[in-house]
Amino acid sequence: MVGEEGNAPPSASWRVYVGGEPVGDLYPYGFDQPWITCRFAPLPGWSSELESLFNAQNEAARKRFPVDRMGPVREIRDRGVKLHPLLAESEEIISPLILYIENGEARFR
Repeated sequence: MVGEEGNAPPSASWRVYVGGEPVGDLYPYGFDQPWITCRFAPLPGWSSELESLFNAQNEAARKRFPVDRMGPVREIRDRGVKLHPLLAESEEIISPLILYIENGEARFR
């Protein structure tokens, strides 16, 4: 896959909600179709339990989603992830297909 790097406009920043709770902010810095790559800034709602859940999802992805490792992927999906625009109230709330967060970086589609 050929990456297409680009700078996102400042209005394209989002607050991440998981299960209705704000857990962090995303600041996009590039694109690698179909992914939007971002820096992740945790908020007080970002707990060690939630971080562990996302780490388990990342590990499942690295192993190409074997059936026995799909629990975290389903749990994150079932909790509900929403991205609310930080700066432009006219932008719509996004329900990403999948969101990965690891080591201060994030990507979603």
